[in-house]
Amino acid sequence: IQSSFGSSGKFRVHFPAGTGLKEGDSLYLRFKRYANDPRKAIHQDGTLPQARIGSRVDPPVKKKKKKNGSNNADEQSSTKNGAVGEIEKLKGDILENGKSPMAIVSGLFTMADDISKHKGRKVVAVTTEEEGSIHGSFGKMGKVKVSFENGVSAEVGSRVKMLAA
Repeated sequence: IQSSFGSSGKFRVHFPAGTGLKEGDSLYLRFKRYANDPRKAIHQDGTLPQARIGSRVDPPVKKKKKKNGSNNADEQSSTKNGAVGEIEKLKGDILENGKSPMAIVSGLFTMADDISKHKGRKVVAVTTEEEGSIHGSFGKMGKVKVSFENGVSAEVGSRVKMLAA
C-alpha cells in the first residue's frame, strides 16, 4: 500500500513484481492483526511480531461433565463416600497442644449440596490422620467447618478425606 486517497477508504497499491489484474478487477489483500503487537499494526507477511511478557491470554478450560445416572445433586453428594477436600483456613484459638480446633474445608461438597444433612460426619486429615467432624456450612460455595476435638496440626492446603457415613 503506497498511500490512501479520498474519504471512502480508497488507496494506491504498488506491486514491484507486477500483477495479472486489470483495472476494475477485484483485488483481495489479506491482513493480520496480532494481539501481542504493541503497535497494533496490520501485517501482510508471514512473520509474527515479538511477544510481550504478560500479554498472553489463555482460553478458559472447559470441564467435562461426568455421566451419572442420577441428576440430583443431593443424591450424588450423599453417595460420595471418600470425597477429598482441602483445608483452606484454620480457625479458633490455638489449643494448649498447639493445634487449631477448627478448619474450613473446600471441595467436599458442591454449592448445590445440602450440607446440613452431613453434620457430624467424620473427616480425616490425610497427612496427620487426625479425625474431626463436620460442624456446618461456611458461606455459600460448598465449604464446611470441620471441628477437631483434639485439634488439627495439618497445614493449610493439606488434603482431607470424608469417611463413610
